[in-house]
Amino acid sequence: MLDKLIPGLVVAAIIAVIGATWKWVRDRRDCKTIFKFMCKSSRATTWTFRAKEAISANTKISKERVVVLCDKLCRQGKLLRNEKEKDSWRLDPTAKCP
Repeated sequence: MLDKLIPGLVVAAIIAVIGATWKWVRDRRDCKTIFKFMCKSSRATTWTFRAKEAISANTKISKERVVVLCDKLCRQGKLLRNEKEKDSWRLDPTAKCP
């Protein structure tokens, strides 16, 4: 019985690592897309904050995913959340745009 259990656990662990790697790659790619949009957008207009709808429409990333990734970018010090209006962000003044 143990000889069938160990290979099953190894396969499960490999699948978990592949899934986590895939999520990390996707998150990194989409965070870069959002950050580039925010940099380009801040140079092109006088609007300070961008709503999740605007970010989603321009990056082709779902609104729900935009919220999660923008919060992640806030923790990284690249974006700041609007305190008055939920689900809108702006570039952190210390963030370096590409």
